[in-house]
Amino acid sequence: MSGEAGFAAGYALVLLAVVGALELYGRQSTSAWSSRIFAGYRRAVPDPPEPAEREDWPHSEVGRFHRVLSLSISAVAVVLLAAELFRHHRPVEVAVLVGIAIPHCVLLVRMVQQLARVPVPPPG
Repeated sequence: MSGEAGFAAGYALVLLAVVGALELYGRQSTSAWSSRIFAGYRRAVPDPPEPAEREDWPHSEVGRFHRVLSLSISAVAVVLLAAELFRHHRPVEVAVLVGIAIPHCVLLVRMVQQLARVPVPPPG
């Protein structure tokens, strides 16, 4: 395996880890009541405040923002791996590059489907 293909494969794996971390981070609660900063306040006040609506901005956009960022990173990884496949044709290189490209492609399809399902709240 050439050094260039190996570097691209390693970089794409790092990008896959970044996409996974962004997806996990995007699923975190954005409610101030669940924040660690307000832990002392939660102990002092017996009743929680009224929960914010899911449509309240910016809380409604956090998951969508992280998903678009993840989608962009996966798209860059797929383009990088496709360019390396175009340059390097040995069976080992093809197997490694395609094996790393498949999870990125699966994530791309899944993220596009999820973005298409999530309604965008109206501005204002």
